[in-house]
Amino acid sequence: MDNERSIRRDEIAAWLPDEPKADGARIGDRVAWGRLAALPEATDAVAAAEDLSGRPMPELTDERYLDFTRNGNRIDYEIPYFERAYRLDAFLLAECLENRGRFLPKIVEYAEAICSERTWTAPAHDDRLTAFHGTPHVELFSAERCLKLARTRDWLLGILPEGLSARIASECDRRVFQPYLLTARNLDDKEIRDRYPWHGWFEAGLNWSSVCHSCVVRAALAVVHDRRIRAEIVAAAEGSLPVRMKYGFLPDGYCTEGIGYWNYGYGHHVMMGLSVRAATGGKVDFFRNPKNRLAIRYAYEFQLEKGKSPPFADGVGGPDICVLALARQVCPDISSHDAANLGLLGYSGQSRVKCPLSIISLRSFGQDPGLAAGGEFDTLPVRSWFPEAMVLVSRAPSGTGGLSLAVKGGNNDEMHNHNDLGSYTVMLDSVEMCGDPGKVVYRRDTFSERRYDNPFMGSFGHPVPVAGGGVQRTGRDYAARVLDTEFSDGRDLVRYDLAKAYDVPQLKSLVRTVVFERDAMRVTVEDRVVFDRPSAFEVPVVTYRGLKGDPASGRFTLRHPGGGRSLSVSVTGSSPLAFHLEQIDNPGMEPVSRLGFSLAKPQMRAVVKTVFEVY
Repeated sequence: MDNERSIRRDEIAAWLPDEPKADGARIGDRVAWGRLAALPEATDAVAAAEDLSGRPMPELTDERYLDFTRNGNRIDYEIPYFERAYRLDAFLLAECLENRGRFLPKIVEYAEAICSERTWTAPAHDDRLTAFHGTPHVELFSAERCLKLARTRDWLLGILPEGLSARIASECDRRVFQPYLLTARNLDDKEIRDRYPWHGWFEAGLNWSSVCHSCVVRAALAVVHDRRIRAEIVAAAEGSLPVRMKYGFLPDGYCTEGIGYWNYGYGHHVMMGLSVRAATGGKVDFFRNPKNRLAIRYAYEFQLEKGKSPPFADGVGGPDICVLALARQVCPDISSHDAANLGLLGYSGQSRVKCPLSIISLRSFGQDPGLAAGGEFDTLPVRSWFPEAMVLVSRAPSGTGGLSLAVKGGNNDEMHNHNDLGSYTVMLDSVEMCGDPGKVVYRRDTFSERRYDNPFMGSFGHPVPVAGGGVQRTGRDYAARVLDTEFSDGRDLVRYDLAKAYDVPQLKSLVRTVVFERDAMRVTVEDRVVFDRPSAFEVPVVTYRGLKGDPASGRFTLRHPGGGRSLSVSVTGSSPLAFHLEQIDNPGMEPVSRLGFSLAKPQMRAVVKTVFEVY
């Protein structure tokens, strides 16, 4: 360790308590736990644990682990793997609420089982099978297992059998802390990097960096007795902050990994920052970078409707209300009524949202700012524009329900990248009617050189043109450019130059103009293309919805699954169009229909206009 890092370690060590302590409260603090036990939702938490206690232990086998290496199947191992950890948390929460010993045997059973697992590393993160054969490394899920065990040990300190408590500390050290520290102390050592190739997350901008650092830091604060080691781990995570914030978020706060990875990655960043801030009495603050405000705003602004975000990149769903509630401790003024009034155990009204134990531990023991009447994002604005990402989100006048649109530019070398420049999503009454198909079930090829063979990640499965027979290419040089924007109360327009997204020599110009008309409840997508010789050109409509009418005519309806209003579609061209319908399968998920409208004959110039209207 160089002198500068050792000075920072010693400085942080002086601010840490003498003994380790997890977030939250130990079971013996009956005042703290009694307040939670009196909440109506505590009954639901105990009932959930009662239901789980009668089920057999999920089975993990070597055969299931090796399935990923053999055929790319990661699900059969991951389902029971995650279920074990989920149940441990459920039993821990219920036991601390009740303090009757009813769930202690299950806690011991599951903690012993996890300590006895051949490896904590997920098979998808063990391509060389080094962890399987006894050399552990730190990745998303091994780090999380360490944290869950460390929290269990701390909350039940003096209650768990001494042998199990010691074993948890030993396994966390062997499987996580030792490889973490070896990397932290030797970041420039090629031999160490070769030994731990998966530790590339250590200084990176992707969600892995936030999640792994967060879990290791919080576990160390809970279980490591040597204060200097705790401080060294905190300092290592602190040192990676500039890279994480620089590359994890664009200057406008946009997260190119998608909203699901904002929930996961930035959520863990918030958890880690709050834990470190509490442990050091505020002396170490991971939230000083002003980009934190932009990152929190992003989650609210990147919604088509409340709780529903565009499925760009590998993103899916919407911002996690539990993370939004937790983030109020970072920026209390960036909030909504829903986030401010989420129950301390996470259960909230009819939605029955349940927050993970990590968030409960950081909200429910005096840390939460408390109830608020409302906030800036009680109603979403009619428009959100991310200039660096080149992403527009346009909404109905109320900002809740009705018709909404998201369209993106960017480049084809983003984190969790899809080749999707010019892609869009149209939502009607809380249902995505057409546009970007979203993510896939991850398999071995998902993060390999064959990633873009899958049309859900290559541009063919997205609602973007096929120009001169060519699809969009991968790389930062394959980028969109914003030519124009026009924003007003009644109408939003964005115009992109998409020509550089393609490696097609005869392609001279490709301009996509997207217009959202609020009062008319209409979206228009116009593509203008110029070639230097007659060439093919196709514009698809991509949808999961049922069709009514004859798409070959260029006029049809996308049916809303809830009945009521639907979306009429009109596709016209400057010259006659041909039509082709195909279904694109997405193993493990719903297939998507791709309706391709192409020039009947090659042309040098063409205009294709697609209009969506509510009726």
